[in-house]
Amino acid sequence: MAENSEVARLRSLAQLDADAVGAYDAALARIPEQLVRERLNDFRIDHMRHVQDLNALISQFGGTPVDLRPDFKGAAMKSLTAMTSMMGTEAALVAMLGNEEFTNRTYDLALRFDWSPEVRSLIEKHREDERRHVLWVREAVRTRPWERQRAAVHDGSEAQA
Repeated sequence: MAENSEVARLRSLAQLDADAVGAYDAALARIPEQLVRERLNDFRIDHMRHVQDLNALISQFGGTPVDLRPDFKGAAMKSLTAMTSMMGTEAALVAMLGNEEFTNRTYDLALRFDWSPEVRSLIEKHREDERRHVLWVREAVRTRPWERQRAAVHDGSEAQA
């Protein structure tokens, strides 16, 4: 049985979020700064929730849910993120910024389709999560908060010595 276009679009969004989870896994494996790790892990959890939410709709509409694993495109995204992340936290965040910008554009495009109110509301909610992710990552690349945190810890240890 062929999937209807609404289910296919929902599956595409769910797969995008599954791919994002893999990219976050790759970045988190190489970022030592706790501040950054905590925020990225929160974003990873958001993407996992997006897959679950979208899969619930896909099932409701008679489609086959997406597995929480990267497809070919996601494997490439994860590999590129892993390689870039080897150059440090800033490089990992730049890779994640590109991934989140892509996810944001995809959610923007998804909102151009004619959805039922229930589906549109969920996609808008996910889109707001994506906007929050990209804004935080962009600001972190710009301000490098892990360096301030590192300096504060260093200054504190000198004061105690």
